[in-house]
Amino acid sequence: MSVEGEVLSFTDNWSYLKAELAWLDRVLMRAVARHREVEREVARVAKNNTDRATSHWWRGFIVLDSAKGGSQVRWDAGESSVNHPLGRFGDRLEQSQRLGINLAIPSLCAHLGLGKFERDLLILCLAPEISRRYEKLYALLNNDEANCRQPTVDLALRLFCRSDSEWRLARQCFSREAPLIKYKLLLLLPSPTSARTLISQVLCLPEKVASFCLGDAIPLSSLLPQRRSRTRQV
Repeated sequence: MSVEGEVLSFTDNWSYLKAELAWLDRVLMRAVARHREVEREVARVAKNNTDRATSHWWRGFIVLDSAKGGSQVRWDAGESSVNHPLGRFGDRLEQSQRLGINLAIPSLCAHLGLGKFERDLLILCLAPEISRRYEKLYALLNNDEANCRQPTVDLALRLFCRSDSEWRLARQCFSREAPLIKYKLLLLLPSPTSARTLISQVLCLPEKVASFCLGDAIPLSSLLPQRRSRTRQV
């Protein structure tokens, strides 16, 4: 029985992941609602295939009346402003740490100094390892001809960035020197389409990293390259 006002810890890694997946579900449902709304707008205004193909361009110049089917869905990243330095669930993460409850993704983020966007990337890529329904959602939201069932760089940026400045900063997380890429904790795979841009690339967790995030008995140190000891020359 909990005392009123007491911060509850996560009971284990799985309870933490369930909370993160509930957050991701809210983000994805907002994105799906927005996607369906856009489809309705395009269907109402487009007169031919050319209109549909260029809809991403002309929708930025045509104001659609919401009373006649225009935009009514408020789009954001699905997360209100959080003051805790650890972000959402910050108090619970802190309490879990005090009690010695090991949570894989928070531990990895703390060890490498990863930010909010990088943590969200791990959740986004781990979700299909837990339920294949995420594959269907990603295929819908990727909105490309390849029906790609894995998250792409573009999808991650669209889901988690709320401004141009956030987008530019988040894009740096995919550079060669960014921790997740440098240590091969997150793989960038070629797009299944003919596109060759960074944002078209597919995101994937290596099997060992996914197992670690799911709470398997894999030491964090085994995910990172070991420092080579220098041999002293006589």
